[in-house]
Amino acid sequence: MAHAVGLKIDHELPVGNVDIKVIVTQDGERLGQLKLSRGSVDWKPGKAKRTWSLEWERFDALMREHGHPPR
Repeated sequence: MAHAVGLKIDHELPVGNVDIKVIVTQDGERLGQLKLSRGSVDWKPGKAKRTWSLEWERFDALMREHGHPPR
């Protein structure tokens, strides 16, 4: 299960004024798109039309509860 991650920035920097899109693939197929903005972090799985969104404070809480330190 090899993952590939690409970064797509639609506008010039400064990053604070644009959304950052990160494309994640698994074994050559799109796993999803992660979008980072000032107000939230959004996840759009694979070919889904729906996007899931979390405010940064909620994302922080979930990562602390369910994530793990880098190896």
